[in-house]
Amino acid sequence: MSPQIAQVDAAASKSGRRRRQGESVPFTPAHGFTRPGSGRHQRRPIALITGATSGIGLAVARDLARDHNLILLARSTNDLEELALALEEESQTAVLICPIDLTDDTALARLVSRIDIESLDVLVHSAGMEAPGAVDKITPARWRAVLNLNLVAAAYLTNLLLPALREARGLTVFINSGAGVNPRSGNALYSASKAGLKSLADTLRQEEAGKVRVTSIYPGRVDTPMQERMHAFNAARMRTEGIMATPAYRAADHMAPQSVAAAVRLAVDTPLDAVVEDLAIRPAGML
Repeated sequence: MSPQIAQVDAAASKSGRRRRQGESVPFTPAHGFTRPGSGRHQRRPIALITGATSGIGLAVARDLARDHNLILLARSTNDLEELALALEEESQTAVLICPIDLTDDTALARLVSRIDIESLDVLVHSAGMEAPGAVDKITPARWRAVLNLNLVAAAYLTNLLLPALREARGLTVFINSGAGVNPRSGNALYSASKAGLKSLADTLRQEEAGKVRVTSIYPGRVDTPMQERMHAFNAARMRTEGIMATPAYRAADHMAPQSVAAAVRLAVDTPLDAVVEDLAIRPAGML
């Protein structure tokens, strides 16, 4: 997927006009972002969020829109357009949408080059995919696909954006998982990808000490489409194996994505002389 870059203008937002598929507007970072003369957006910090149209990424985007201008990355152009129009209407923020396959290294490098921002205040890695299944059931292709998205893409995007993050003494947030520190049977691939993400964050924090702050957030069960898919997979597996039936999925047994966004907000609002290194958050009813 070649990167398309489209900025949603305030007039389109207020009129309710929806951009046609593929329609784009030339993007100049000085317009609508933190540069002199940017009007109502002057001095607003910039946050880039991956996986911005669903689950935790969506909740983080809605929260940070209150006081940040946003660069939103996801696969679906339509979903990004709808979100950007809603955010501009709700929060009067400037939004840059970037439909992209994060596992396409060439497209990712080209995208960062085209965005061409000198400084970046917040980078949130929320994109990811589930990977349930026993080790003897996972193909090499599946290993590569999940690791490429959950780990390699985050590492490479961080690499590309490090100069801008250093310029702002910015914050990089990795949305990890309880599985990254507490692996369980039937979840080897996902756990491995998140354990790798933890090691990436911990190493980056050491290498960029005093220049870039790094936070890892470890949510427990969150009420997201991904969690529903994982629950359905596990329920089907247990039926096949003749194990006791899994209780029906209940949103009330999970945290809301907004609760994880609040944890991200805590890291973002921490003063520059400190950093939240690791933050675990889980449903209040869990032991």
